[in-house]
Amino acid sequence: MDLTLTLAVADLERTEAFYRDVLHLDLERLRAAPGHPPVLHLAVGTADLLFREEGAFAAFHPALFQSLERHPRGLGITLELTLPSLGPVLREIDRRRLHTLYELEDDEFGRREVWLHDPDGFLLVLSEQGEIR
Repeated sequence: MDLTLTLAVADLERTEAFYRDVLHLDLERLRAAPGHPPVLHLAVGTADLLFREEGAFAAFHPALFQSLERHPRGLGITLELTLPSLGPVLREIDRRRLHTLYELEDDEFGRREVWLHDPDGFLLVLSEQGEIR
């Protein structure tokens, strides 16, 4: 089974800068066809995460966005990403004075985690490869 998750974001450039510069992730900018807006692609293991600018997304799927405005963005969505190292990310979070919800050691799964929201309010749980002990 393949999984592709598409998230609507307010500003594609801001999203790209956050995931690239703060989280140190490699994003690919895609353009499906001439005349179509760009999409950011992030490969997450065997899954794909796509970011589409909400204005362009709403133009193609107006019925979806009629009810979306009534709810906070990202409500009920948690994106868990495992990174090679949290050190560079934590330094960038500190340097930019970004708000984190938690920085903890998850005893259940034996890993260190940092919880924060991305620029569009999606909850991110970042963990580091390897076990804590």
